[in-house]
Amino acid sequence: MDGATENCALNANDPTVPSNQNGNGNGNGNGNGNGNVNGNGSGNDANGSGNDGNGSGNDANGSGNENVEIILAEDRKLTSDVWPHFVRVKFNGEIKAKCKYCRKRLGGDTSNGTSHLRNHYKTCTQRKIHDGRQRVLGPDYKPTGKPLLSATQFNSDVSRKELCSMIMVHEYPLNIVEHVGFKRFCCSLQPQFTVPCRNTVKRDIFALYGAEMAKLQKVLDGNIGRVAVTTDMWTATNQKMGYMAVTGHFIDNSWKLKNMMLSFIYVPAPHTSKRLGDRLFKCLLGWNLDRKLSSITLDNCTTNDAMITHMKTKLASDDLLLDGVLVQMRCSAHVLNLIVKEGLEVIKDGIELVRDSVVYWKSTPKRVQTFFETAKQLKVPCEKQLVLDCPTRWNSTYDMLSTAIVYRDVFSRLRQWDSQYTTVPTSMHWEFAAMVIDKLEIFSEITKLFSGSKYPTANLFFPKVCDLRLKLLEWCADTNSLISAMAESMWEKFSKYWDDIHLVLAVSVVLDPRYKLHVIEYYAAKFGSTNTDLVADKIKQCICGLVLDYQTKSERNNSGSSTAYDSSSTPANDDLDFELFVSRRKKSKATLVHTELDHYLLEELIPKRSPDFDILMWWKLNGLKYPTLQAIARDFLAIPITSVASESAFSSGGRLIDPHRSRLHYDTIEAMMCTRSWIMEEMQQESSKAAVEAMEGVFSALAISDSSTEDQDEAVQGGLVMRKHLISLDD
Repeated sequence: MDGATENCALNANDPTVPSNQNGNGNGNGNGNGNGNVNGNGSGNDANGSGNDGNGSGNDANGSGNENVEIILAEDRKLTSDVWPHFVRVKFNGEIKAKCKYCRKRLGGDTSNGTSHLRNHYKTCTQRKIHDGRQRVLGPDYKPTGKPLLSATQFNSDVSRKELCSMIMVHEYPLNIVEHVGFKRFCCSLQPQFTVPCRNTVKRDIFALYGAEMAKLQKVLDGNIGRVAVTTDMWTATNQKMGYMAVTGHFIDNSWKLKNMMLSFIYVPAPHTSKRLGDRLFKCLLGWNLDRKLSSITLDNCTTNDAMITHMKTKLASDDLLLDGVLVQMRCSAHVLNLIVKEGLEVIKDGIELVRDSVVYWKSTPKRVQTFFETAKQLKVPCEKQLVLDCPTRWNSTYDMLSTAIVYRDVFSRLRQWDSQYTTVPTSMHWEFAAMVIDKLEIFSEITKLFSGSKYPTANLFFPKVCDLRLKLLEWCADTNSLISAMAESMWEKFSKYWDDIHLVLAVSVVLDPRYKLHVIEYYAAKFGSTNTDLVADKIKQCICGLVLDYQTKSERNNSGSSTAYDSSSTPANDDLDFELFVSRRKKSKATLVHTELDHYLLEELIPKRSPDFDILMWWKLNGLKYPTLQAIARDFLAIPITSVASESAFSSGGRLIDPHRSRLHYDTIEAMMCTRSWIMEEMQQESSKAAVEAMEGVFSALAISDSSTEDQDEAVQGGLVMRKHLISLDD
């Protein structure tokens, strides 16, 4: 038997090769032509031997060399898990991989890789139809609502991925997979699932970390706008090791505000400005953000100031906003904290008796019980526990006073029962505490408002901080000497940081169509003519500079082959043409800036109290009218004015690095912290989307059932308003 007959016989016995395959080339062993397997052109020989008959087959000339398919014998084992679903053949002189289900031929050479084969395997309809794996009816868990029943198949890879996600999201220890109870539980659910060991789970976590990182990198690379960064340092108590949390904030291409943890970096001691700057710069390079950076928000300390100076030497000034003038953004929450702490230091003696009373009645369980029994007897409408303030947190002092003042009658009554209780506040002390609470309330409201990370905050801060400035000026003239002394101390600290934060905030508020330059002029009039730093012309000039800067960089990025075109000119003509070009460009730029910016400023303001106003959606819809201002708004509205996003990571870090997991390697900690953040973000997006779809379905059904009912019309309108808020759902 010659080689061709042997291959035809192999084809006939292989169930993956159809019986009507055209064999050709030197096809039959004893035929007279080069025809197909059957010889008479039908190709349907039941024995598949290809030895009977003669003739031309499919080719009129009898050549038949175009449809030869030869199964290749493998010299080595193919290691990819996708090869059991394909067979390698030689077809028309090329090596192909033929699908065993739909018979489609794809590139089968080893140099082609296996990604295309895997993609075909996932989408092959014939495989899905003839898949012999058993399906079971089980719940399909959704982010919201009750689980729905669906036909599912067991997949160990999916189960291991979900196991890693569960461990990171819920902060379980890695050795949970070694617990006997957990293994028995998994076996009861699916006996075919082999619970991996701790080291295998760790490898799976790193694999998931790499996959999620690649997805985020693709999002950042494809994003049009810049990325703002927040960073903060934290020392793990159980490890005595320092970690730097780096979070990125940006507005994506669909105009949704996103914040993603970029790194949770171990920083060895000592934490000098140079070492911190090098680690942060390395993080930016790793994510390819060194040319897309808008600002860095961090706490106020001399080390961070020196770190920013060191960073500016590494970053190209041409890639920064206004050559790096706005690169440093001081954490506004930390500024407020410093201002309030400065004022509380002055009045600490005035609230000392209140603090001593709280300490006394929280010292023992018996005293706590007696305190609340007395409160119940006096019918005090409050069930809050007494709060003792912390020296490093001003809001804890506010919480202590606001809770204690509710129980002022309880403290007075307990003085009659307990002779050892001698630090009873008098009426004068309670009146002073009430004044302090009133003064600190504005700080508390501002801090809560600006701690959000799911909505823009830069445009909201300026009116609030201006109101705070007016309040401080008013308190400085208070008749109470302690209050005026507190206000003067706060004003001194406020003035120190005002110049560092108001420029970015002023630009952001002008880009809010509810305020524009009118809010600048309003507060300039409130502060009087001596406050020249709030003149509207100065802010407008800054925005004009930003518009020119953005247009120049946009033209630079879009410049094509102008250099090659100009190279044919003579040197003299080059100089003359260049001067003419620059003069025209200056005129065109000035006209464009004033046209776009002035047109925006001359438009009527949007009503300030619109409950459903979405500033990001407004700029998304008005991008064609104001393209350059839209690009500026995309970058500035994404700038966080606090470092809360980075500080919140330390809460999870403290739970992760507990005394029982203090030996985790810092690479493992970074992988778990970052992947947890990315998975949680995906889960929140799915939850928000599912909630919006469910609400749209409910209100659509109401509208269809009886469109004439007024109550249902109001419900539909309310649902549409709520839909806009759910899309940007906060934690």
